[in-house]
Amino acid sequence: MRLGFHVSIAGGLERCVRRTLIRRCTTLQMFSGAPVQWARPHISDEDCAAFVEALAERDIRPHFVHAKYLLNVSSPDEELRAKSVADLCEEMAIALKLRAAGVVIHLGSVGDEGAVEEGTQRVARAVDAACHAVLDAPAVILENSAGQGNIVGAQFEQLAEIVAATHCPERVRCCVDTAHAFGAGMALHTPEGVEEMVARIDATFGLERLALLHVNDSKVPFASGRDRHWHIGRGEIGREGMTRIVNHPRLVHLPFVMETPGAEADDVSNMRRIRRLIRPENRPPLPPLPADLRR
Repeated sequence: MRLGFHVSIAGGLERCVRRTLIRRCTTLQMFSGAPVQWARPHISDEDCAAFVEALAERDIRPHFVHAKYLLNVSSPDEELRAKSVADLCEEMAIALKLRAAGVVIHLGSVGDEGAVEEGTQRVARAVDAACHAVLDAPAVILENSAGQGNIVGAQFEQLAEIVAATHCPERVRCCVDTAHAFGAGMALHTPEGVEEMVARIDATFGLERLALLHVNDSKVPFASGRDRHWHIGRGEIGREGMTRIVNHPRLVHLPFVMETPGAEADDVSNMRRIRRLIRPENRPPLPPLPADLRR
């Protein structure tokens, strides 16, 4: 098991490493630039190499890049889709330089009049384009959605359909966000719901293809179709539901990445909270704080 957060890279990769250490992460996820801007900052090869070395020295692994929120690779709008695919290709090239384990991507919306079935095919073609553009790049990681706004990926079967439709399935993995699954109608606040989630993963795209879990509680009710993350054990999934998820025997080997809201202090509190939920035999060792922060 590895525990971490989505960590900001504002101010550069060196600051990202420091934020990761303060949060006591053993894994992490990051954007390579602003998530709501098409323009991205230049990241030098030297900065990438230093970042990779800093993580390796501290045994922080694996790490993931998350694609921008602007991307919509399932859109029927050809211009937007082409721009999204081009940006995904850039993201793959950056992930390669950062030695990331993969690029996590939201699958986008087909719009009010679109068909989700057609959207899954567009996602598959986008994945093919990215894998072809950057041959040695890490995996494209498909993330499930909460189902709002005709977004592709609310059902695990849709992720499986995309994998089956690509020409490079060996380059494709999946990510399950617990808050999204809860919003899409998976009753993770109950023992039966957690077992259903694991069984459906196994029956659709397969547990062996699951690269990481986004471990988030939900601020909104069950089956709301909405995506609102909340603090671990404080939301609608609740303490008992989150405890079952993080201790499930078929999930404990995964990296668990939190995307909970708030500032640094909130992340530190969420790390303490999730560690208390994890059985001692599954709990990873607590990494040391930076020397200048020790008391």
